[in-house]
Amino acid sequence: MSEENAQDCAGAVEPEAVEPKAATPLEKTSDYYSVSEHLPVRFNNPGWFRGYRTKEVVSLYRTSNQAYGSRAPTVHEMPVGGK
Repeated sequence: MSEENAQDCAGAVEPEAVEPKAATPLEKTSDYYSVSEHLPVRFNNPGWFRGYRTKEVVSLYRTSNQAYGSRAPTVHEMPVGGK
């Protein structure tokens, strides 16, 4: 294959347009469980909880409570009943 043919082939290919991905909706506790009418809104939306970033800790001194508390809550760990 000559260089001229290689350049023709390379020039003919156009990159495909990449569509931006839509933001995935946050999971709600009510999507998985029947919840009380009196359940506070923040418990129905565990994705709203912030502040669960962690620093790298020496694993020798890491306790199970630190490991559990370092993760953000999921819909399966939120309360389903209110007052």
